[in-house]
Parts: sequence; structure tokens; C-alpha cells
Amino acid sequence: MSGVRNTMRLVESALEQVDVRYDIRVKNIKDIYAASNSPFDMICKGFMFGYMQGMKAARAEQKARAAV
Repeated sequence: MSGVRNTMRLVESALEQVDVRYDIRVKNIKDIYAASNSPFDMICKGFMFGYMQGMKAARAEQKARAAV
């Protein structure tokens, strides 16, 4: 059970740190829900969406640093 608590603590702390430009929107959630075959599939697709948003944020940060 301690793993779940740590997981939820991480999720809750991330809520304060997510840049609004890379946050998930209701439309994204609806798209993921509509394209999913099961709750597990939906979680996996949601993770992949978040991962790709993180990659986009990292590329933008690298580009901003290179411009300086």
C-alpha cells in the first residue's frame, strides 16, 4: 500500500508544477476515453499522452536555452 501512497503524493505534487501549455484538456481526455478499449488501455494511452507532452516541453526548453 505504501507504493500507492507514494504514487498519489507524486501525482498531487505534480498538479502544482504542470505548465498550462502542456497540461491535459477535457478534449484530450474525451479523445483518450473514446479510443480506449478498457480502463487499462485508457491509463496507458493517458500515460503516453503525458509522456509526449513532457517531451514537447523538454524540446521547447532546449530550444529556449539554445536561443540565449
